[in-house]
Amino acid sequence: MFYPRVKLTLHLIGSILKFLALAYIVPLAVALHYGENWQIFLYSLLLTFIVGIILEFSFKTTREIERADGFSLVSFTWLMVALLGMAPYLFWGCNFIDAFFESMSGFTTTGATILTGLEQCPRSILMWRSLSQWLGGMGVITLFIAILPKLGVGGSQLFAQEFPGPIHEKFRPRVRTVARFLWIIYISFTAIEVGLLYLLAKLPLFDSTCLSFCTLSTGGFTPTTKSIAAYANPTAEYIIMAFMFLAGMNFIIHYRASRGDFKAFKDEEFKIYAILLAAATALLIFSQGAGSCRESLFQTISIMTTTGFATTDFGAWHYGACMILLTLMLIGGCGGSTSGSVKVVRFLTLLKRVRAMMKKVISPKAIILVKYNQKTLPEEILRDTMSFLFLYLIVAVIASITLGFLGLDMETSFSAVAASLGNVGPGLGGVGPASSYAWLPPAAKFVLIICMWLGRLELFTVLMIFVPRFWQR
Repeated sequence: MFYPRVKLTLHLIGSILKFLALAYIVPLAVALHYGENWQIFLYSLLLTFIVGIILEFSFKTTREIERADGFSLVSFTWLMVALLGMAPYLFWGCNFIDAFFESMSGFTTTGATILTGLEQCPRSILMWRSLSQWLGGMGVITLFIAILPKLGVGGSQLFAQEFPGPIHEKFRPRVRTVARFLWIIYISFTAIEVGLLYLLAKLPLFDSTCLSFCTLSTGGFTPTTKSIAAYANPTAEYIIMAFMFLAGMNFIIHYRASRGDFKAFKDEEFKIYAILLAAATALLIFSQGAGSCRESLFQTISIMTTTGFATTDFGAWHYGACMILLTLMLIGGCGGSTSGSVKVVRFLTLLKRVRAMMKKVISPKAIILVKYNQKTLPEEILRDTMSFLFLYLIVAVIASITLGFLGLDMETSFSAVAASLGNVGPGLGGVGPASSYAWLPPAAKFVLIICMWLGRLELFTVLMIFVPRFWQR
């Protein structure tokens, strides 16, 4: 099974890269408009297109996608997209590790950056950073399931590996239709935010577009070094807060609501998501004072949705406030959203499981069922949730210890891993919102690149390809 699976994986990656090359047209047009070096995007387009053509036609196959193929295809597609997506940074003058870091951070919607003095960077580079986050937000594979016929067959296997969160069984037979509808919602929200930022907040059209790309993807890149604080625009902040909140919700709720099913808002995870945001905001206001209402609300939504925008240097806040933000960073948004980290639904499931175990201790003979949205959760889901949380902790600990041995202090090590594995962006200490990741040693950057890749695909999808037995099936 090794060679047929590799052949299928490379063939489909080639098909995806061939069309993904067209994304370079956007920064190419921006470079032409502003009189910048447009050749770097033309070269990047040609390189990506040629690699795609070579892979697609060198590994032709009629094999259909099976469930196990989804792990290898999704994992290697994201790796290849990040590798080829770093071409503009290389042609611009970045070294390999920095270019790879910025590209992986973009496509995984992490928002950690090695670039400094963003106001002096070419606008075409800034547009590419934002566009890469937007493409990665809803998912590269999800996009091509919606538009490529060859991915329509076996699409549910791919969708399940990339789309974070549970997929309702009734959606699986029509996953291509759902993928298209999710992208329509995603594009619509982006267009509305661009319009509001440009017309109401009076931000420049370029900035409005970049910020909207990075809001709906919960990415966090901005065209300014000081993030959202650089604009000092309360109207823009409220608009961005609203769309960060929407992006942190399960997009299946948006899908159901758009079809008239407003019972979707009774979802237990959504209720906990809203409650956690409200409670954390209240605690931050209590910690920082009544005058910090807008800043506290903004940072709560930004960190919990793993967007990573900043209106202030929250790394300099009270230790208690920083711990609240770090906790939100670990929880993340809803399953099925563009946000990263562990997700509210998993913590909710864990709490329900613990509650059931405590009841079982009191009444050993009782049959205690764990329910979610009034439906009994299968033991398989409970087991998978526990395994994911345990594995997430193990990866975080190993990566943090590794950074410690590379010379980073404890606060910086742990928060950098939490921010990268959770696809948040800014952390605390040396990688806080007032800093960048540029000063880290190359080995530390490589560790965090792996964390971003693992975090975006929720660990199992990537780790499966390193199991020898996987390639023998």
